[in-house]
Amino acid sequence: MPLHAHPVPACRSALPGLCAVLGMGALMAPGLVVAQGYADFHGEWRGSVMVFELGADGFQVGRRLASDLWLRIGADGQVSGQMPRASCGIQGSALPYRSNAHAQLAVQVDRCTDPRVNGRYEGRLLTSEAHGHASLRLRSATAPVKADGNEISGILQR
Repeated sequence: MPLHAHPVPACRSALPGLCAVLGMGALMAPGLVVAQGYADFHGEWRGSVMVFELGADGFQVGRRLASDLWLRIGADGQVSGQMPRASCGIQGSALPYRSNAHAQLAVQVDRCTDPRVNGRYEGRLLTSEAHGHASLRLRSATAPVKADGNEISGILQR
């Protein structure tokens, strides 16, 4: 049913602009509940990630594995986590990146079933309050600038 089908009497006369704004706020309110918690990168994160092999040009050339992922970023910036399907452990640190909503990560990934995934990674966790998720993108820190490394990327939620 359209919103204007049964307007409140005040909206029909004196305050149509204000009523339109209030109506939009009511429509957007459910999304705001979902997006809570994305203004600060600290805390628990869960989602799915893909690990890609990078070619000599730095672009993804093949998929190494897919896994669920969970991360915990403590108030002190310490990072711990796992990629259970890949049997990987994650340890490292996080610092604010441009604001407390985003983080710069430096982590060690080890004990993976595919040993080519083990190693140091650097990258960012960029949150989006509007979309209610965060984007994770980590690249091998020990590989040459654009060659022969891995990229871990995915979408995480609270």
